Parts: sequence; C-alpha cells; structure tokens
Amino acid sequence: MSRDDVHSLLADLKEGHLLGEQNFRGLDVDAYLDERDEALFADEWMRAYERYAGDAALAEQEVLRNIRETAFKRTITLTGEPELAGYVSDDFGLIGCYLLQKEEQNDFVWKLFGSYRLGKLPLCS
Repeated sequence: MSRDDVHSLLADLKEGHLLGEQNFRGLDVDAYLDERDEALFADEWMRAYERYAGDAALAEQEVLRNIRETAFKRTITLTGEPELAGYVSDDFGLIGCYLLQKEEQNDFVWKLFGSYRLGKLPLCS
C-alpha cells in the first residue's frame, strides 16, 4: 500500500463510496457505541491504533486529516450524531495510517476497512 492508496481512500470517501445511508440504516446509535466500547472490540482497536496511528507526525499528515474530516462530516450529515461521527472518523484515520505504512497484514484493520467497503459499520451484520 502507498500514498496513492490513501488518496484513493479520500476520493472514495468524498464520492460517497465508503460512507452512505446504507451504513447507518436502522442503526441504534447508543447500542452500537456501547458494543464498540466493550473490551473485545475496543482493546483490539486500541492495539491497532497504537501500532499504526500512534505516531503524531504521521497521523497529522494533511491527507490523513482530510480523511478524518471527510468521514466526520459525512457521518454528521447522514446521522446528526457527533459521537458516532467521531468513532467513524477515528476508524478512517486508523485505516489511512495503516495504508500509508503497511508493512504486514493486519486482519483487524482489514476487517474494519472491509466493513465500510461493504456498506456496513464494523460489528454490524
């Protein structure tokens, strides 16, 4: 993966290919956020974050800031839920950091990204 992959991620977000109404249809936001905060998901997410996005210099690159901002704004527009938008924005920030520096396969980050590519939120079936 490379910088081109990260720019493609941003373009896909801006064009609505990764975040649309289908991601949020029928979502009970409070229940979803509670499930994400449970240790099984939250601990694995935090390990991935520390591995790939823990470097502030990397995480603050302009393209990554744009990815997080775009994900946040699209989620707010579609749901009106700022807390949910923060989680989604953080997910895309993590995915972007991973794509920039992918040295090995990380199943958790791929599953996270795969959920969004399928029009779902992580943990939602």
